[in-house]
Amino acid sequence: MASQARLLPTGECWCGCTQETPIGSFFAPGHDKRAEGRVIVEVYGDVVQFLSEHGYAPGGKHWGKAR
Repeated sequence: MASQARLLPTGECWCGCTQETPIGSFFAPGHDKRAEGRVIVEVYGDVVQFLSEHGYAPGGKHWGKAR
């Protein structure tokens, strides 16, 4: 896996709402889930498609099991 640049909080919520965030935070409280949901819907259509695309449909990988 290629190394990724270290991301730093900017003081503005990364969900796009422009709300100010606490020091050291990327998101206002609860807005991380808002951002995740929007990206999943935009890229995959819904959570079911997202899970299936990554092999987590029934009979596939399970997030709770060791890899």
